[in-house]
Amino acid sequence: MTVKISGVLKDGTGKPVQNCTIVLKARRTSSTVVVNTVASENPDEAGRYSMDVEHGQYSVTLLVEGFPPSHAGTITVYEGSRPGTLNDFLGAMTEDDVRPEALRRFEQMVEEVSRNASAVAQNTAAAKKSASDASASASEAATHATDAAASSRAASTSAGQAASSAQSASSSAGTASTKAREAAKSAAAAESSKSAAATSASAAKTSETNAAASQKSAATSASTATTKASEAATSARGAAASKEAAKSSETNASSSASSAASSATAAGNSAKAAKTSETNAKSSETAAGQSASAAAGSKTAAALSASAASTSAGQASASATAAGKSAESAASSASTATTKAGKATEQATAAARSASAAKTSETNAKTSADNAASSKAAAASSASSAASSASSASASKDEATRQASAAKGSATTASTKATEAAGSATAAAQSKSTAESAATRAETAAKRAEDIASAVALEDASTTKKGIVQLSSATNSTSESLAATPKAVKAVMGETNKKAPLNSPALTGTPTTPTARQGTNNTQIASTAYVMAAIAALVDSSPDALNTLNELAAALGNDPNFATTMTSALAGKQPKDATLTALAGLATAADRFPYFTGNDVASLATLTKVGRDILAKSTVAAVIEYLGLQETVNKAGNAVQRSGDKMTGELKIGTVNALRIFNDAFGLIFRRSEDFLHFIPTAEGQGENGDIGPLRPFAINLRTGAISVSHGAKIDGGLALGTDNALGGNSITLGDNDTGIKQGGDGVLLFYSNGQLAFGLQPASADFYKRVAYIHQGIIPDGSGAFADQLNNATAPFVQTQFAWNPTPGGLYVPIVKGLSIRNGQGYPGAVSFGYLLTEQYGFPVPCIHMRGDGGNDALWQFNPNDKSFISPGALIAGGVRYNTDGNIFGGCWGSNLNDYLNSSFIRNVRLGGRRSDTLYRGGLCEPGNGHVTTGLQIIGEVDGDDWMVSRPLQKYISGNWYNVEQA
Repeated sequence: MTVKISGVLKDGTGKPVQNCTIVLKARRTSSTVVVNTVASENPDEAGRYSMDVEHGQYSVTLLVEGFPPSHAGTITVYEGSRPGTLNDFLGAMTEDDVRPEALRRFEQMVEEVSRNASAVAQNTAAAKKSASDASASASEAATHATDAAASSRAASTSAGQAASSAQSASSSAGTASTKAREAAKSAAAAESSKSAAATSASAAKTSETNAAASQKSAATSASTATTKASEAATSARGAAASKEAAKSSETNASSSASSAASSATAAGNSAKAAKTSETNAKSSETAAGQSASAAAGSKTAAALSASAASTSAGQASASATAAGKSAESAASSASTATTKAGKATEQATAAARSASAAKTSETNAKTSADNAASSKAAAASSASSAASSASSASASKDEATRQASAAKGSATTASTKATEAAGSATAAAQSKSTAESAATRAETAAKRAEDIASAVALEDASTTKKGIVQLSSATNSTSESLAATPKAVKAVMGETNKKAPLNSPALTGTPTTPTARQGTNNTQIASTAYVMAAIAALVDSSPDALNTLNELAAALGNDPNFATTMTSALAGKQPKDATLTALAGLATAADRFPYFTGNDVASLATLTKVGRDILAKSTVAAVIEYLGLQETVNKAGNAVQRSGDKMTGELKIGTVNALRIFNDAFGLIFRRSEDFLHFIPTAEGQGENGDIGPLRPFAINLRTGAISVSHGAKIDGGLALGTDNALGGNSITLGDNDTGIKQGGDGVLLFYSNGQLAFGLQPASADFYKRVAYIHQGIIPDGSGAFADQLNNATAPFVQTQFAWNPTPGGLYVPIVKGLSIRNGQGYPGAVSFGYLLTEQYGFPVPCIHMRGDGGNDALWQFNPNDKSFISPGALIAGGVRYNTDGNIFGGCWGSNLNDYLNSSFIRNVRLGGRRSDTLYRGGLCEPGNGHVTTGLQIIGEVDGDDWMVSRPLQKYISGNWYNVEQA
């Protein structure tokens, strides 16, 4: 969902900015926008602009005609952003505004350390390449040494043949002198090798110095930066390792120098021997071999130097990485680093001791150099032996000349390889220097990390903020700034474990408790003194014979169920009663019968013989027979009782008036005539003895069974005609127990069919609950005919008769058919009606369809009788075509709204875009840019570089966007 950015673009004086283009360039990819895509908006002459902008971050640029582009700033549009002006979004707080300064400095530091690490990696790769080149040079030197050895073997063969050509020795003297000069050149080449080796040694020394600097830098990082001391110690150990490697390189370089010196000495001896003998060529050859060997040694030393430099670079990179990691954890481990800084210092001291040991190794290396000097003397002796052996070679001048020439070539090649090895060593030294520079930058980054750590140093903690907390082992402190140590907690737990738990405590020893006063009744602990006093008070109130439990038990007969025993004994006794007392007070005598003359007052009556005889009878029948009443009882058994009775046979009355029901006012007489039975009331006041009155309210036809009711009838409840009544209430059913008429309330009459409500009559309406069907029964429906007959023909299946309406201000709507509806439990109430609209002016009624909702919203569709048009408040839909209220048409033939189709398919507008200026040069072709047209030229004098051509892009407006016209 887009966010609208709109407002008025104004300058500093409040005037609208004209001829300006607002350009939004996406700075990052969002869910809907791709990075670097550009959108533009052109404010109108009043500076008004309005843009629907997708979510994302954009760079805002203002292109004002006649001025260079102006970068206004950056805006961020979020999903929850509210619409506003461009000023609101440019002034809103960004992510960079809320990022702490320390975090930004730390990010910059991490980037710089990353760049330094990359440079170190490049330097390391260069050092490895130099070492590889030196290795290749050494391989070639070894090859030439092999060739020289082959030449030596060939010279030995020539020496065997020298015996036969002794006479040519004199002529070889000149050649020998030449060989001597060549040998001198070989010596010079060997001296160059020595110098190159010395250079390698110097580079190794530099590596040692740099390694020492790395060690110092690592130690400094460990002792001063508030970072993780363990990481700094690692850096120190890495620097020490670099120093050890550099020492090894220096030792190897010294060995190379010694070897080069031996080579030089051997070459000198060869030169002296050549002056006295032609066989000096072999000595030169040997010296060349030694030079090659020395060159190989130089190559090895250079490779070791390069390896040491690479190692130093790696250590420096590790130091830089460690420093970076230390900077990252500075904020969280400042206190730990302070504690471990001392350890780092001790480790740095250990590194210094390692350096001292390296110095000792250096001394040992010098001893090895002295041993190499002894080897040099032995080589000189070997050269002397070679001179004596070569005395016989004077006869073979030509062969010696060839061998000397080969030796010269080998020496030259060896010299060249030695020079290349020296170059490799120099490159290794340069790589080491680069590594040292990277280590220095890493140290600087560590210093910055220290500054950041200082800036974010934690404060002491309190009850309201986080921070550093000091530990304390005190168990009685009330401080809120100290934290308890495990020692303090252990001491408190020790005291706590000595206490009894609150829940079911187990007490040992002799615990004491206060003695409560007598009569106390609560949950406190009772002491033995309280219990003894209570027992004494209980016993003190008893007699001596009953002051023990044994005495009480004996008094109760030792009966554990004493209460039950007493209750059972009392249950068999007659309770004391006033009636029994009255009877007990009578004076008994013969033939006397007790009776009560009042409440609990008894007396005696005389009992006669008849009384005694009746009392002696055991049944009622015997008593009746004794009294002689049996015949009387038999006659009374068939008599009707005046108080009411039940007859088991017919009661036959032959008179006209057979039965009278009466009171003082009226009587109802059951009267028979020839064919009817009448219920006839008497005249008023003649209820008991009067004759029939004038009214004949009810009669039954004795022939047909028909009932006649005169003077009206009132029936409370339902009436059923030819069936039962299932409708209930005040209803009449007709032939079917649930079909009929029922009263539904005051003035409401309901008509039912098979139990379903079909029609209702109310004082104000006739209501239909089922569909209304007009059954024409084969005749033409009412109202049928021509259009011309309709106005004056007031007949139809449903007719609203003509009514003369008075003109009403604002018009009047007359519904003919209306429906009120709402879905059960949901939806909104609405009234839909078909009727006509009477406008305020004189005219025809306007047929219409109307809908009214409970929110007051109306919808009206009208059929205008004047111009025969149809008026709809919304879109019209005809099949797949939709005619919208704004004039837009949606159709399948163009796949969308016609307006969108036209906008996206055809050009709506054409304009010239922002100006572009190009400099004109003499003799040069100046052509407008792609899709641009020239709009102006500025030529001052000749075309000489101070003239301008102004052009603008030709733009087309399609689908809401301006596009530059492409050039063919």
